[in-house]
Amino acid sequence: MTMLFSLLTWIAPLVLILVWQWSQWQEKHPEVVFSDWLRADPYIAVLLVCLLFLWLIPLGIWMVLVGGSVISAILAARSEQQRREWQQRSNARVLAIVFVLIIHLLAGFIPPSAPIGEDVWGTPLSEGQENAPPWPASEQYIWVLADGAIVVETHLQVPGVLNPMLAPQGVKMVSDVSGAKEARFQEAVSLMDDWTGLNAFSLSSIHEGVVHDYDSVNLLYTHDDIMLDLFGMHPSGEMITVWIPTWGGEMHLLTVIKMGPDPFLGNPGAQSYVDDWLSV
Repeated sequence: MTMLFSLLTWIAPLVLILVWQWSQWQEKHPEVVFSDWLRADPYIAVLLVCLLFLWLIPLGIWMVLVGGSVISAILAARSEQQRREWQQRSNARVLAIVFVLIIHLLAGFIPPSAPIGEDVWGTPLSEGQENAPPWPASEQYIWVLADGAIVVETHLQVPGVLNPMLAPQGVKMVSDVSGAKEARFQEAVSLMDDWTGLNAFSLSSIHEGVVHDYDSVNLLYTHDDIMLDLFGMHPSGEMITVWIPTWGGEMHLLTVIKMGPDPFLGNPGAQSYVDDWLSV
């Protein structure tokens, strides 16, 4: 997502809620000051403040909505007044949340930036991702290098998240649950000349995430064993994925797949491949 689209995604729900609240104020209580009208519903007022400072909030709108829901539930459980407020203002509050969600979810359809690995490894063997879901939008290039490594660069939209802090952990969790990591692996390995068929290989996690220093940049990477299903499961290679968050709602992933025993021995975290990539 370009920075322009990121700015529009940030400002649009804020403006939409303000315009909607202004129209409600004009219709119902134009005699009061507009700022007092906004403060009359602390839930919407806090939501507007969070939207204003969304660039500073890790995990973005999802942290706001989950955190707000938890706090509201606690307050409602402890206060009769809070429960009455929710009964009286539930429609307006739900509508405000719907406005925010619609805009941020629609932003997930915006195409991300193009992968940059072509400047390092030349023309990719594969561009695009078969059966990739339209949401969130993604771009993926795959290279098979002379040393036998398969390199996959993926640019992925992260709707609702503008701050890169904690974004890799959040996206990794969604990727694990949704099966996106396994799908990315299967598509990449299918390009091998000695591919033995669909589902012949699977992944077994070595670790769920380690922060590593790549040319003075600390990045999260995950490490998986590649298991061959041949009269039992046998380790036959390894896969490393490095997660690079960006400001504005986009995640860049570099996945390096190598077959053989201990293929990354002496090259922890696929350091050499990642350093070449970061140098672009």
